[in-house]
Amino acid sequence: MPFSVATFMRDLCRLPHRGAATANEAPAIELLMTALRELQATVSVEPFRTPRTYVPVIYWLSGGIIAGLVTFSWLGWVSVGWTWCWIILNWLFFNWRFSPASRLPPQATSHNVIGRWPEKESGKEHDTPVMKFILMAHYDTAPISLLYRKDRVGSFRLSIAVSLFLMVAAGFLMIFEQAGFGSRWLVLFRNGLIAYFVLQALLGTLGYWLYGYSNGASDNATGVAAALATAERLQQVYLPGMDLEVVLTGAGEAGMMGSRAYLEKHHASWPKGRTFVVNFDTLGNGTLRVIKHTGTIEVIEYTNELMNTAESLLEEKPFRGVVKPDRWHMADFDSVWFVRRKIPVMTLTAMDASGRMPNIHRLEDQLVLTDVSAIPVAVDFAIQTLVRTYQTFEVTAERL
Repeated sequence: MPFSVATFMRDLCRLPHRGAATANEAPAIELLMTALRELQATVSVEPFRTPRTYVPVIYWLSGGIIAGLVTFSWLGWVSVGWTWCWIILNWLFFNWRFSPASRLPPQATSHNVIGRWPEKESGKEHDTPVMKFILMAHYDTAPISLLYRKDRVGSFRLSIAVSLFLMVAAGFLMIFEQAGFGSRWLVLFRNGLIAYFVLQALLGTLGYWLYGYSNGASDNATGVAAALATAERLQQVYLPGMDLEVVLTGAGEAGMMGSRAYLEKHHASWPKGRTFVVNFDTLGNGTLRVIKHTGTIEVIEYTNELMNTAESLLEEKPFRGVVKPDRWHMADFDSVWFVRRKIPVMTLTAMDASGRMPNIHRLEDQLVLTDVSAIPVAVDFAIQTLVRTYQTFEVTAERL
């Protein structure tokens, strides 16, 4: 039976949510495994350790800074060193690099679901594929966040940047004060920073305590459906030597932990220079966008062979004027780890006319409120990009 996006999304969104390492993760995994097996994939499930949400990570990161500021009057240089350690951990986390704070307790076990269609010829699997394609999407859902309300979402990046700036400022002011340049105003400023960081931590996590998780129809049942639909279509295209994987990651909303675990475990076995990744994330309620830039203060550039092919397609029918390049600076995507490793990757998402993803991380992220018209466009665009990348490699190989 052909894969049905509508049926799959209906079944997946019947779960109230798909929070990482919660009771709803197991039935979600069963649905994913069933869908992959119906597509004739070999399926595996891989566990990894992760925070259940970003909430405890935020408390560790904010609490570390607050503790340093509170104890500064008694511990002096010890508090200065402690605070700078936490400034670095915050900088790493909020610039979407790996931060050891993500390994602090409490930890739980989430899972990645992987479907694989190894290249075969004469009934035998190839040991070394000509080209490896990875289709990726996170299946978990996000905690509700008050920072994603319509009246606040536009300032999300700015609020993180301001917090990081104030953390760095606090670190330098502590050094000046400890070196003997203190004043009553510095003490008042330090107390103000304590109040600010407490307020930011509470504001950033209060939505979770009040409302729990979103249903995640747009973010990211749409992405999972697109990855599966793309895999089905690619199986119908004759690409000798193609090794295809679909990886549906857990804990994407806890800091892209599932995609990082998958990358760390498998990247050494991938054909170097011949592995290409397409990440599908939040394809509801908007028109298709190809992400070129992400990041908070550090700008992350998506520049690679796959993106070069994608950008050339943007100028051709039927995608000209329909699919556009764009940027995203509110959190990041599972693809960020691949960019860091210089593995060619492309992220496809949908945005409205204001450059936002409507309803994500909110109670409104439900199937009945989700326009999925960008999914077939994303599937077509992903296939065209991958096929053309394959053809370019094939032509290059013939010339050598």
